[in-house]
Amino acid sequence: MRTSFARSSQVDAIARVCALAEGQWGLVGLSQVGVSEKVLKQWADAGIVEPVADGVIRVCAGGRHPHPDIYAAWLRTGTKPAWERSTTSLVVSHRTAVRLYGAGQLAGEQLEFTGRAPEAAGVVVHSAILSEAECAVVEGLPVTAPARTLADLAVDDGFDVSDLGRVARSMLTAGWTTADELGPQLTAAFTRRGLPRDGVQWLSTALDAAQAG
Repeated sequence: MRTSFARSSQVDAIARVCALAEGQWGLVGLSQVGVSEKVLKQWADAGIVEPVADGVIRVCAGGRHPHPDIYAAWLRTGTKPAWERSTTSLVVSHRTAVRLYGAGQLAGEQLEFTGRAPEAAGVVVHSAILSEAECAVVEGLPVTAPARTLADLAVDDGFDVSDLGRVARSMLTAGWTTADELGPQLTAAFTRRGLPRDGVQWLSTALDAAQAG
């Protein structure tokens, strides 16, 4: 006679963690799964998981995100799986967006997001409602589109136009956008931020300043 055996709760827990990690670059927020500290330590001691950031672990056989600190910070803002989250409600922005685009490194250590979420240690959340046209997805993370990123940096952080010109040049060189697209989009982005400017002229001035500097 065949006897059936129920799976242990630990096996079920590992299965849940792996299912989430599969679609989240190997990372899982502890708020997404109900795992005790004791079980978590057993998994870590066995080499199954490793800590990435406060409240976020990585399944050791899973993938590695190019920016684990950014992904982990975004992941722990909610409990929904990454693939079910809105691409406009909370997005990477400002200086952190520049990092994600690989467009340089501007001064500032705190991670920056825009949208709706409580701030946490080391994270700044700029309150705003974004449209789909103002957002993109890079490395599995929602991020402000190039024009919105540049406008945010100019309005909120007051970076020198030559610094922003270098960021814009990097975005253009990497193919994230084109000059023909970016100029008009900057006009719309600046207007949305309450600072009407001719985006085509601003971009030309910024690129010239970056070249001269």
